[in-house]
Amino acid sequence: MRERCQKQENKILISIFLIISSLWFIMMYYTIMPWILGVPLEMNSDIDLSFLTWFSVSLSLVSTLLWFIIQSVYLVVGKKIEREQAQIIRDKRYVSFPLVSILIPAKNEASVIKRTIDACLDQTYRNIEVIVLCHNCNDNTYQEAQSDDKRVRPIELYTKESGKGIALNHGMKFSKGNYLLILDSDGILSPNFIANAMPLFDEGIAAVQGKISSSNRDYNMQTRMLSLEGDMFSTPFMAIRHLFDKRTPLGGTGLILRKDILEEVGGFANALIEDFELSFRLYRHKYRIAFAALSEVYDEKPGELSLMFRQRARWVRGHFDLIKQKIPERTDLIGIIYWLSPVFLLSGFFSIIVTSFAILHYVLFETFPFKFTFVPIQLWFGVTSASYSLQFVIILKEFGLKKIKYAAHIFLLSAFSHYWYVCLLKSFFVKSWSATKTTHGFMREKDVQLLIQQQQSKKTYSEGSYT
Repeated sequence: MRERCQKQENKILISIFLIISSLWFIMMYYTIMPWILGVPLEMNSDIDLSFLTWFSVSLSLVSTLLWFIIQSVYLVVGKKIEREQAQIIRDKRYVSFPLVSILIPAKNEASVIKRTIDACLDQTYRNIEVIVLCHNCNDNTYQEAQSDDKRVRPIELYTKESGKGIALNHGMKFSKGNYLLILDSDGILSPNFIANAMPLFDEGIAAVQGKISSSNRDYNMQTRMLSLEGDMFSTPFMAIRHLFDKRTPLGGTGLILRKDILEEVGGFANALIEDFELSFRLYRHKYRIAFAALSEVYDEKPGELSLMFRQRARWVRGHFDLIKQKIPERTDLIGIIYWLSPVFLLSGFFSIIVTSFAILHYVLFETFPFKFTFVPIQLWFGVTSASYSLQFVIILKEFGLKKIKYAAHIFLLSAFSHYWYVCLLKSFFVKSWSATKTTHGFMREKDVQLLIQQQQSKKTYSEGSYT
């Protein structure tokens, strides 16, 4: 019965996505074609809703401009950030290598947990312990997490409530290191992840966030688009925040925290997006978070639409929950905009509904039902062309000409991103972590082997070794 309801829900969500995408295409067609033909549509209605639509259009322009600036700066300074980190690594020679406790929360992850643990044990930084929190599992996760390496400790945990924060706080009690590396159960650390990240800890730095890359970029079209989304928005955003004010947001996986500072600010909250909540809590305590561009962690993107909707809906609901709290610093303009991202999402959804309804009314009755504010077509075309070109260049610079086909998917990203509106609607029905748990294992065997080969080619030991 439950499986049947889930299938029915998936069909509804997919239908909503297709409807929203169709409305967007209709809106684009009847905006662009009259401009090309030189026959602009005239708003001949006496009802004026411009005062309502002006706000949503303004937010859209602010968001577009902000991302254009971030991506433009990243294109110029992205490699500089990597060079600066490399210089810090060369300059700092540890007298001792503090113990790093790797905490891996896992619920029913038998299919991927062994691979994740193996990547941890392959670290060039050897002074580690790996604590696997098998939280409310009813599969073989605990058995699969067993290892002959004494640094690995799987722990079974059963609680009435679910949530990543619960598992991580439990793991802290068993951790012996003063540095905690938080890793999702599907994460694969690059061999030098810890070795490259630890030198970034300095006075006032409470955490270091690694670069999050995709481990299943070519699994299917959906994972390819989600990977592209991360390359275009997550990585530049983290890098630029690091460059200007060391306020890199925590990404949930591939991050190292100072345990004493974490305990000082109250540990992990059992929030739907505990990483975002902790980021702002650290900022408010005047601590900063650095970005380790040379420390990569590879995560799986959801390989099925239903899993994507479920995961992203939790993120949206988590943002709505946190927007009720006064968490940003007053001086952090970009942080405040990020905090208010649900407002931007609601605004975009409102714009599509209002504009497409007005255009459909015009198509059917040759008259607009009301007047509304819109972006002039020349401005829209210029901004869109510039954004696409910028993103295309960033991908080629990051991956090289061999990924030109991958870069070409940039032109599909706008249409694909409408899935966020589906997640927005679904978010109002999200009640707990357990209802949004996503499964992993969406990697082809040849991709796993290719990733391992790439990892080994990057594996280098610095002078003195990390023991």
